[in-house]
Amino acid sequence: MLLLEKFNEGLHEMRELFHGTGRLEDSNSKLDEITKLLCLEIVSAQDDNTKVPSLSEILNQNTKDSLVESLNNALLVAANSKLLTNYDGDSLLGQNPKFNLSTSEGALAQGLVKIVIDSFNGYLRKNRDKATFDFLNEAFGHFIRENFRQNIEDAQYMTPHEAVCFMVNIGYQRVLERNFSRDYQPVICDPSCGVGSFLAQFYRKWAIDNKRTPPLLIGQDKVDRMARLSILNLALFGINDSKIFRGNSLIPQSPLDDYNEGCDLILTNPPFGARFDCFSLSGHSSTFFPFLNKYITQKGDFVDSEMLFLDRYLSLLKPGGTVLAVLPDSVISSLGLPNILRENIHRNWQVRSITELPAVTFAQAGTRTKTCILEIRKAEPSLTNFVYMGYAKSLGFEVSSKKGVPYKKLEGNNDLVRIEDAFLISDENKFKKTFNILASDPSVVAIPYTTLINEGWTPSHYSADRLSTIEEIRNLSESQEFTLMTLDEISSVVTKTRRGIPKTENSKCISVLHVGDFGSLNVREFLEYKPKTSGRFCTTGDILFSKINPRIPRCIVVPDLPHNLTCSTEFEVLQPKAGFSSHEIMLLLLSENAQKQIQSLTSGTSSSHNRIKTKELLAIKFAIPKIGTQARKEYERSVERFTEAHKNLNYANLKLFENWEDINRLFQSK
Repeated sequence: MLLLEKFNEGLHEMRELFHGTGRLEDSNSKLDEITKLLCLEIVSAQDDNTKVPSLSEILNQNTKDSLVESLNNALLVAANSKLLTNYDGDSLLGQNPKFNLSTSEGALAQGLVKIVIDSFNGYLRKNRDKATFDFLNEAFGHFIRENFRQNIEDAQYMTPHEAVCFMVNIGYQRVLERNFSRDYQPVICDPSCGVGSFLAQFYRKWAIDNKRTPPLLIGQDKVDRMARLSILNLALFGINDSKIFRGNSLIPQSPLDDYNEGCDLILTNPPFGARFDCFSLSGHSSTFFPFLNKYITQKGDFVDSEMLFLDRYLSLLKPGGTVLAVLPDSVISSLGLPNILRENIHRNWQVRSITELPAVTFAQAGTRTKTCILEIRKAEPSLTNFVYMGYAKSLGFEVSSKKGVPYKKLEGNNDLVRIEDAFLISDENKFKKTFNILASDPSVVAIPYTTLINEGWTPSHYSADRLSTIEEIRNLSESQEFTLMTLDEISSVVTKTRRGIPKTENSKCISVLHVGDFGSLNVREFLEYKPKTSGRFCTTGDILFSKINPRIPRCIVVPDLPHNLTCSTEFEVLQPKAGFSSHEIMLLLLSENAQKQIQSLTSGTSSSHNRIKTKELLAIKFAIPKIGTQARKEYERSVERFTEAHKNLNYANLKLFENWEDINRLFQSK
């Protein structure tokens, strides 16, 4: 640990030195200067053909007045090293690289050079054993995150180490499963490699765990800085035969084209959210975008970058190869083009696993966008296959803020460790034909391939809680006392028939936030609420169920109120079918069995924007006691008491508010 502490201490000292001198306020500029120093030392240590003096030699041979000039001269030589040369012959340091320091800033240069010597030489020039091999990727990644923090567009460069290790471990196992000969060199690729975290971690795993031929690491990034950092990261591990290119992986004729159908494993976290117009993509061949090419050439619309990358990965894989990619939830759950892409994938290739990540995953980058890890094998699917669904609620850390700066603090367990174990050690020969709960906390379930096709790709929809609850309900329904029924069978959705009504003096609107525990109406806020729009018409006896953030149960039977009532459009408006009552349905929706299903069926871009779709809500299952049974008598007694209590609760709330108003008027009149 001494080496790791020294490394982190050195990085901290560099930041403080920049801060103390007031130089280079921009984080990227600081990062560039430190990268140049590290590049000098790496070329000196690992490239014997390029005669670059070590930083110690440069420091000892110069005064502070001549130091900056000597560093610039050494940098010009280092730029010609094969370690820093791009595929097109250009140096990743640029044509005429130099430090962004004036000759009068020799004292600052001395300080930076000494820190690099003290912090890095213990790793670069000695102590190269396996015991210290794995510290550097996390330390280096921590440094990068410190520079990119709160930049949402840079979230791709901030894949947490916990997620990187999970993906690498599974990918490593998939490569071994193919039983290559010992002298076969597997090709491991990251088409948007950022700082090279996936490639470096895979190399570490490979070097420690087996004696086979080392893999060929291929990386590409369109940003010069990222390509430099990736080479630097790998070089710090002593990996000098990787191929890191500067280029756009979504544009033909980049170096990555040489590896079409040439990659055994792709590990990646692509950029999210960028949009490409189809006209600019129309020159791409069907081999470049195998599934989206038809849409691109015919529709003339836009395509999100994450879908283009996913399609591109499949064209880069060898037959039998595997991709593990971090993707936004929209790729997994949205309709439209994402759904078209999903259908093409599960018809042609094998979806092996999907792991839902918690919203905190990229919080250090300033976003809590929901994401998942998708694993696809480029092989013909079989309806007898199973798909593993993991649902991670924690990665073993939370992100808090101190003085406006987000920082990572250890908290809870890393669910990905147990999910990985369940994925890799389960015996499919022992699986049932329906679903198989491999772990409950965190949830890990293996589902038949046909279920994936028919019911969707969202892992939380297959949570162990929901599936075990459904199994319990089915077991009850097989008895003589209960019948299995869905919400669709006991209620009608009338939401779309309810239009807004003109505002009047007597109009009042029920908001989602007005509904508390067990359908308690916050009368004060309800009466004071003045919405910008009138909302949907509702009336006494309607069941209002909040579709947004259903992890907080908000359901109410509209009380008898002396107002023209409307409700928020976030409510689903239901009415009971014959033989059922409004309060009965409300009580069923609030039951634990229903809530476990509802909370597993949500989807959305972030934890605060989860919703349940109407179709999924109506599919919620209940075990309803049969008429004439003892269970039915107890059921009816509970419904009757709940109905009375709910009506009394909201009547009491209304009377409490009226008396509160009376006493206020009394005091104001005196």
